[in-house]
Amino acid sequence: MIIDVHKKSKNLKHIRVYDRLYRLIQEGAYPPGSQLPSEPDLATEMGVSRMTLRRALSLLVDDGLVRNVRGKGNFIRPQENLSDSGKHGLETLSHPVYACCAERPDSVELEFRLEPPSEPVSSSLEQHCAAVVIADRWYKFHGQPVAYSLSILPIEVISRVGTDLNHPEELEHFLETAIYSQAASSSLHLTVSNAGNFSAQKYVLSKTNSFLLIQETLYAADGSILAVNKHFIPLELFQARIYT
Repeated sequence: MIIDVHKKSKNLKHIRVYDRLYRLIQEGAYPPGSQLPSEPDLATEMGVSRMTLRRALSLLVDDGLVRNVRGKGNFIRPQENLSDSGKHGLETLSHPVYACCAERPDSVELEFRLEPPSEPVSSSLEQHCAAVVIADRWYKFHGQPVAYSLSILPIEVISRVGTDLNHPEELEHFLETAIYSQAASSSLHLTVSNAGNFSAQKYVLSKTNSFLLIQETLYAADGSILAVNKHFIPLELFQARIYT
């Protein structure tokens, strides 16, 4: 068998570029938060074609070292300490957006309304309720929307926990934090969806209109449903870890 060494070397060129960029990132030549040179400039610097460079960059994106912002360029991500015992992922009862969005939100915009439950809503909550709270939450990172959640809760749950809807910040705290400490269990169903942009309404979250939809049901200790949530995360921002 004859091995074409030249062809094999050519095919591995993107690996050598990946190795070089990886080393530069680890050594701090490109610090966290900084932007890489434009693709034409970086390809010239590396002495390769733009196609080869893009292959190398795609590997760095997969590694979580680089993020690509459409129309802006490539940026270095902050590095995580995976040995940190405080880390958690989908194996814990916690907010999926914070566990799965590569751009960890730093602010939340909340709107809510009260409605009589429709038949599909009553069916999803598996209980009769006088009214439901429907809450929209838009998650932002440095002012840019990166995820969206739709939550439906029986009004009885809101009354039981003493949340005052005249103070929206109390509802936000309950949905973002308190409900996860009060829930006894949850179920998660993950699917790919193209409904994120029109569900979010106020903002365009993904120019490709491709989302990871996490359908979450939170249960009380007696088995009753506390809330049903739909979390939409753009596929380009989705990442999940499970720590065992």
